[in-house]
Amino acid sequence: MVNKSNNYTNMQKNQYSSGTSNHPEHNDNPNYWDILLSDLKDSDKWSGKNALDFASGKGRNVSNMLSTCNWNRVDGVDISEGNIEFCKSWHNSKLSNWYCNNGTDVSEINDNEYDFIMSTIALQHIPVYDIRKSLITDLLRTLKPGGLFSFQMGFGEGLESPIGPRSAYYTNFYDAQATNSAHDVRVHNESDVIEDLTNIGYTNITTEVRESFSDSGHPQWIYVKAYKPQ
Repeated sequence: MVNKSNNYTNMQKNQYSSGTSNHPEHNDNPNYWDILLSDLKDSDKWSGKNALDFASGKGRNVSNMLSTCNWNRVDGVDISEGNIEFCKSWHNSKLSNWYCNNGTDVSEINDNEYDFIMSTIALQHIPVYDIRKSLITDLLRTLKPGGLFSFQMGFGEGLESPIGPRSAYYTNFYDAQATNSAHDVRVHNESDVIEDLTNIGYTNITTEVRESFSDSGHPQWIYVKAYKPQ
């Protein structure tokens, strides 16, 4: 298990404490709609079901999902106390719950709660493999059997970046001095993320690699879909 008081999580909690941007420019990314959220185009499939945005920021993705389907509920979870307080004030819909997590798991959330979980421009900001694995494993717990996890990360063969260093997929860089692009992780081989998710317990894993969007730190992005076994 990951120590919840590790150097990286303490730094990340501090950096994000007052909140982040809502990144509205990413709504213009066609792959956001056509790959990451493509399964929501069959809106009838999700009627009356529950969804979650992991690393929900100020609620952009929750608002987008609420606009696409007749959900029972679309929740958000984020490491930033500032973001969660903002969402509780500004997104006062009864269709959403907001959770501030500890940065290493999502223990605030019940087992088998969600039919769909998404995450974007988030997991690539965690250059600590143990922490990412802990989070992704706990998200599997919160999915209902047959539920879908759709997420995005940075992708590319080289580690170079005009912004800051990039760690390899299995690196544990607990001593990174900053987050949110200052020290990211990058998937170099699709097989790494597929093998990792398989070992965690996901099934029917698919990937698509596309050019990145509004992200000078990564040459490409990888979009991943994985299911909880029935």
